[in-house]
Amino acid sequence: MVKLNEVSPIDYNNTSVRDPQSSIINIDQTTTTQSRTLWEQIRTKKWVRIVLLILRSGDTEKTLSTEATTTITTETTTMITTGTTTTTMIITTTITTATTTMIITTTTTTTIATTTTSGSCLLYTELASFNSATILLNSILLADINKDTKLDIIVGNRFEKTIMIFLNLDDGTFTQSKTVSHKIEPSHITTGDINNDGKLDIIATYRDAPDITVFYNTGNDNFNNTMIIPTEVPIADVKTIDINKDNKLDLIVACSFEECIIVFLNDGDGVFSKQIRYEPTYFPLDLEVIDVNNDALPDIITRHDHYKITVFLNTDNGNFIEQKSTSISLDSRFIKAIDINGDNKSDLLVGYSSSFQIHFGFGNTTFADPIEHCSNYGITSLETADFNNDNKIDIILSHSDSNKISIFLNTGNGTFKEPKILDNINHPKYASMIDINSDGKVKLVIANDQTIGTLDFRC
Repeated sequence: MVKLNEVSPIDYNNTSVRDPQSSIINIDQTTTTQSRTLWEQIRTKKWVRIVLLILRSGDTEKTLSTEATTTITTETTTMITTGTTTTTMIITTTITTATTTMIITTTTTTTIATTTTSGSCLLYTELASFNSATILLNSILLADINKDTKLDIIVGNRFEKTIMIFLNLDDGTFTQSKTVSHKIEPSHITTGDINNDGKLDIIATYRDAPDITVFYNTGNDNFNNTMIIPTEVPIADVKTIDINKDNKLDLIVACSFEECIIVFLNDGDGVFSKQIRYEPTYFPLDLEVIDVNNDALPDIITRHDHYKITVFLNTDNGNFIEQKSTSISLDSRFIKAIDINGDNKSDLLVGYSSSFQIHFGFGNTTFADPIEHCSNYGITSLETADFNNDNKIDIILSHSDSNKISIFLNTGNGTFKEPKILDNINHPKYASMIDINSDGKVKLVIANDQTIGTLDFRC
């Protein structure tokens, strides 16, 4: 049974953001009383020497001293949340004195939260809940499925053997529009306009099944027509991209139990009559497809079971040439190919059990020695996105065993600030960023084995 658009019963007063460069402080009603007392004393002009204390943010104190006449205007915002009502009080204070010594420590946010419907900064909305461990986390992706310029959520449900589509309503919420059923558990999902009709189709592979299924989008969010593409071997990963620049989306798959990569060339109407099979030196575990050498042709990058990463260079006609492999550490779990430092060269991001490494690319299929960034918690997923809308790619890690999510903010040159830590997240196994309505305000899509939902940042 699926339950939709409900607010999670999590105690959001215990859900917090910890940032070494900022603070979130919960205070009680005495602060408001102190502010009124200060205001009354200022109104009666009983103070000649004033020491104004404001809640701290950071550890720096500034002392200001002047002999001239000084006018100081302060504005304090206090937000009080009770039940479902939020009241904001703004107090403006003007002080004029001939000689003033002030000790000032500032704060960014002061919030009194006494409700479970919104926390100090975070609001969690549950999209769906499941009766058992049903979500297969590598089958969650974000795509505009109905051409309204808003990202929707697509989820593979292992237990019920379905693919669920949550449509973005553009008001911060989602609705489950369709459930696509099939006979086998979905393991990997991607999207693309396979038959060039202007509609985004869904492509899925299934555990232990030697085929690929294309669910054609027939409009109005219906996926009634399907096509089965036999592969002879089970598939570990699948990508859609135009390999040979003929404006037709092709398929690239990594085999599950054999050392092979197969390219399926699209005839143009969704039929894949030509297959090109490659047998790499090492067993491929997963794929990335990106232009490694800046020749406007997509290349293939694979992570192997022999602790290596290999680039297969595209030769313009759908054929690939295997390049020299790059060695990685023993327990790699994730691979992302992306320009992380903004130099227009593809870099490799490799995730491990409790750290990630960046191999900066030279633009010629080779990479520099890795730079490692450690986490204090075990990593269950690694995603990249522009979290703070500064045009720099940040890194998002989920930590299921620790009930946390880490966000590493990119400084712009491939180095990162101390991570923001989101606490008290219920066993997150997947976390990715989504801009609901293209307004620059982001949410996290979070999933575990029982639920999928969004986390809204309110401050």
